[in-house]
Amino acid sequence: MSMAVVILFTTMPCFSADSPEVKATAIKFIMAMGGVVISTFVIFLGLTIYNKLFVERKNIKFNQDDSLTTPNTVEDAVIFFVKKNKLR
Repeated sequence: MSMAVVILFTTMPCFSADSPEVKATAIKFIMAMGGVVISTFVIFLGLTIYNKLFVERKNIKFNQDDSLTTPNTVEDAVIFFVKKNKLR
């Protein structure tokens, strides 16, 4: 079945590689993909600049007592949850 599709598409003049329609479509596709690449870089650079200028860095100090070890009891688990989420 796939061989029939390949033969059909390669023998039809509108699907041949030398057809002006195929060249025009390929050029439009390449231009669209170029626009995608350019807009991706613009968004990336914009977000990078925004993060450097407007987002405040939080320095988190690691405390050995607050490590991610598994609590032994339910009470320890609740206390750990409350401390981590600053609910007090």
